[in-house]
Amino acid sequence: MRILVLFIIFHLIVCVSAQATHIVGGEFEIVHIEGDRYLFNQIQYFDVVNGDPQAKDLIISASVFRKRDNVFVRSITMQYQSENYVPYTNPVCTTDKLVTNRIVYSTEVTLNPQLFSDEQGYYMVWERCCRNNIINNIIQPEETGQTFYIEFPPIRKNGQEFRNSTPQLFPPLSDYACVNRFYYVDFRGYDADGDSLVYSLATPLNTSAFEPLPTPTPSPHPYVTWVPGINSNYQIPGNPTLEIDSNGFLTVTPSEEGLFVFSVRCEEFRKGIKIGTVIRDFQLFVLDCPDPGVPPQIKVKAPGSDVYTSKLDTITLKVEDSKCFDFSVKDMDGNEKITMRAIPINFDADLKDLFSTNIGVLSNPEDTLGFQFCFPDCPYLPGEPMVVDVIAQDFTCPLPLMDTIRIIVMVETPPNQPPKFVRPVQDEITASFTEGSLINFPFEAIDNDLDSILLFAEGDGFDLSKFGIKIDTLIFEKGKISFDINWNTDCQIYPFGLKNDFRLKLYIEDYDQCSIDNRDSIILNIHIDLPDNNVPIVLLDNDHTDQELIVHIEDNLLFDVHAFDGDPTDIIFLEAVGIGFDLNDLGIAFENQTGRSNIQSNLQWQIACDDVNLFQRDEYEILFIVEDEDKCKVQNADTVKLSLKILPPLNNAPEIFIDGQVLEDTIIVDAGQLIDLNIVGTDIDGDPISFNLLDETQASGLGVGFDQTTGKANISSKFIWQTDCGLLADDYKPGIYTFNILLNDYKCLVPKSDSLKLVVMVRDEEINYEMLPPNVFTPNNNDEINQSYYIPDLPRDNCAQQFEQIVIFNRWGKEVFGSKDRDFHWSGTDEPNGVYYYMISYTGFFIKGTVSILR
Repeated sequence: MRILVLFIIFHLIVCVSAQATHIVGGEFEIVHIEGDRYLFNQIQYFDVVNGDPQAKDLIISASVFRKRDNVFVRSITMQYQSENYVPYTNPVCTTDKLVTNRIVYSTEVTLNPQLFSDEQGYYMVWERCCRNNIINNIIQPEETGQTFYIEFPPIRKNGQEFRNSTPQLFPPLSDYACVNRFYYVDFRGYDADGDSLVYSLATPLNTSAFEPLPTPTPSPHPYVTWVPGINSNYQIPGNPTLEIDSNGFLTVTPSEEGLFVFSVRCEEFRKGIKIGTVIRDFQLFVLDCPDPGVPPQIKVKAPGSDVYTSKLDTITLKVEDSKCFDFSVKDMDGNEKITMRAIPINFDADLKDLFSTNIGVLSNPEDTLGFQFCFPDCPYLPGEPMVVDVIAQDFTCPLPLMDTIRIIVMVETPPNQPPKFVRPVQDEITASFTEGSLINFPFEAIDNDLDSILLFAEGDGFDLSKFGIKIDTLIFEKGKISFDINWNTDCQIYPFGLKNDFRLKLYIEDYDQCSIDNRDSIILNIHIDLPDNNVPIVLLDNDHTDQELIVHIEDNLLFDVHAFDGDPTDIIFLEAVGIGFDLNDLGIAFENQTGRSNIQSNLQWQIACDDVNLFQRDEYEILFIVEDEDKCKVQNADTVKLSLKILPPLNNAPEIFIDGQVLEDTIIVDAGQLIDLNIVGTDIDGDPISFNLLDETQASGLGVGFDQTTGKANISSKFIWQTDCGLLADDYKPGIYTFNILLNDYKCLVPKSDSLKLVVMVRDEEINYEMLPPNVFTPNNNDEINQSYYIPDLPRDNCAQQFEQIVIFNRWGKEVFGSKDRDFHWSGTDEPNGVYYYMISYTGFFIKGTVSILR
């Protein structure tokens, strides 16, 4: 009953979905969580006005393909998570003709690096039908679906982890557009990795089949079919038509009412190299809107001026000047709410708090609103002009009308004298010291403005404290700082064996009003001379060079590894390391050694089939490493590398023998004869082997007995068959029977076999009917010799001719004796002496002769 109910529900869903037209658009997102684990999202935009609620999916199953060859990699199943209303920019502009919900499907997946490391990357698709049936710029929208598409990079590149989250596109269009009115929207997305995003228009993708849920297919995917007059470069009727700049700013001045589908391609670049693509489909709803009125009018008054103007030249403001600009705003429509915005053009900053207030109401056309915008005393771009667009906008639907004034202003930076090192006077110092020295460097810096001085010290690629570098401050007062660098270079305390060349940067910065970067710096280049030390040496089979070998599974590898050190007191360590694998996991035996001057170990590997999987990996590298423990623990290891290319095992085919001989000819037997053959299988490699009688069912029906024996190296099995006349062909002609016996070995990867074609001819026995039977017998009463007549050597029966009877006649043709028993005996009782005639009947012929009675 449960299966029936589920089938009925599924059938209803499919039937309803086939009629559903609901898709507004959407896209995929892939977010890196940690390690190889990722969050997969699909965002789907649903038309609440025209869509059928039953068309919403509970789960979606997308397919991932490899870009290089379009091979399917795996499925990603995402579950329904949430559904939210997409709000309008201005809630007052809401219309019941445009209501869109945002539906999110998600799942977390751990990706397998072996599947997701192809350099050319991957793409994921999901296909769904159907789009809104009222779309105006494509043919048959109710029969047109959407293919959701995203490209993403591998999770490993050149053997290294490559982490990436795909772009997250900002909320979709929430507003409608108006005929012959400029429409704009910021369609940019966000990239968590800081990758560059480039935008362009694309032709929307259709589905591969007119089905509610087509099976996702690899590229290429079909495009939607535009109506006449519409194309990829003219997707929405307008003057100008729909455009998007590379930064994601979307604009259009539509010339017709309607619902128009379009697609935006977002390409992701890292260090100038493209690593991914996201396709977002969406729709723009265009209405014939009422007259929006006139935009507000904005004017500005520069500091020190009494005149409001709609355009300003570049303004230069000194330290002592006011930094405040006054703005006046009018709107001839009256009864308008006005909002002020300031947009930085050549720098990044949040400027909204620089307005005294940024919102007001104009009740009458003759009213004027006043706003003040004040730059800070410290410029955002010291020594450079700052460009700011100040915008006054009303609350016209669907998008506000606005007026803009551009301000270009140079703000003088408050004066400041930079701090300066006075001891030492060199900008860069280079020196060498013997390991174990106690180093001291004195420093002093001053600031003529008496600003506090901040000290910073940076090691170029190293941590100061890890190597014992200490900074001791002696004087810290306004306008002055004095400090010493003290350094203990004892290599038994600090790891100078890891690093003994150091570049240290010291710089000072004053704490001035505008935090202007005017630092002074000194570079220290220090070399620590370490004690002499001989480098240890490792030999593989008495050879110091790397070795490359081709070996086979089942080979028994044995290598001699020696390590030497010219310093007899140094302790040396010898180890073997698998590159990208663990020796123990493959059954490789190597005992790490520790000793002085001269140590030795062996590597042994009996390569078993279970140790390696040649389909995944057939090359292995083993690194033999020797390291000494000298005073300063200098990393001066010596290595030799063993590279092994592993091939399948060598294999000799097994052989079949019959009674110790190879038999290929036909066996000929007479019907009724027992066939008893000893079938022997042997494998000189000692592999597991087994016999298999092909067409066993047929053979069993003929009464053939054969044990399908399994064993190792040598096995045997009996082929036993009791033949009979039923095995002959028509008219008692010979019957031909073929038996195929297969001997298989079980060598991994390269199994081999031998076969025996055993042909058996079962024929009817050939009988020699020439005979010399007795022709006289003496039935006397006075002895017991020759008392009856019988024929001991009657010809044998075969399948075609069998003994039927014997009949004996007297000379007048009267039957005096008859028998159907081939072992007959005629006593001749009551018959006189004389000659008698016999006739022996076989199937189809007679044998005649005479016999005499003598008494």
